[in-house]
Amino acid sequence: MESLKDLVAACRSADGTVIETPARTAPYTYSDFVPNVWKSGNLLGHYGVHPGAAVTVLSGPKEAGPDDQNRRADAADPIFAAIGATLVGATVELDATEPVESRALVLPAGWTARYELTPQCTQIAYGGPPEEPDVVHFEQEMWSENPIEPPERVASEDAAIVDESGAYSHGELLSAARDLVAEYDLDADSTIGLDAPLVEAGAFLPVLATLTAEATLELRAEGEEPSEKPSLLVTEGSTESERKVSVSDLTQRLRDTRRA
Repeated sequence: MESLKDLVAACRSADGTVIETPARTAPYTYSDFVPNVWKSGNLLGHYGVHPGAAVTVLSGPKEAGPDDQNRRADAADPIFAAIGATLVGATVELDATEPVESRALVLPAGWTARYELTPQCTQIAYGGPPEEPDVVHFEQEMWSENPIEPPERVASEDAAIVDESGAYSHGELLSAARDLVAEYDLDADSTIGLDAPLVEAGAFLPVLATLTAEATLELRAEGEEPSEKPSLLVTEGSTESERKVSVSDLTQRLRDTRRA
């Protein structure tokens, strides 16, 4: 397995729940997840996202208001968009730098007036639907895309996630995800709780570890109690439990892996 494209394809044979979210009563199953990620990649390709292009994906509540500063995802849409972008060979930024020069900016519909964009950037909004005619409605257009794997070639050494310190390749992300699975002995019966915003590279690792182990990812609103004791809890702050790890620690591990 060399790329996130390989990882998603391998999940076709997985059973059960992949993502549980506060905004949706029914969980996302693996049989939902794979075609939705493929369709997300195809949607981004339709709007000019190509190998080497940049996509900014901002997580937040599906029904976020214009002044809402909450960056915790309560739905799977930003995960679909971020992984889908990597499947067409694009790089993903999980925070916005203005003016946004990415080929696409994916964000909650309530935030479409918040950011200064360059002319090349297409806004794609989840939730809503968006009121502006030039903003693409993510769910509506993703639903109509072909549920087939994007045709672009993606290699292990290709960049996938980018932050202020540099780029993390498909291979580096997969290696770190496998290390996390091995360290916490995660498997298909495990639940990983993401009790943090999806705003840095380390917060992306629990998503990939979930897929690697064919486990379940539980997105949690701030202050929300988990539905059950998770096998691993990823948090914003310091940790004092052997079954917890901080997002900043995971980001640092990724940086150390890249330097090695």
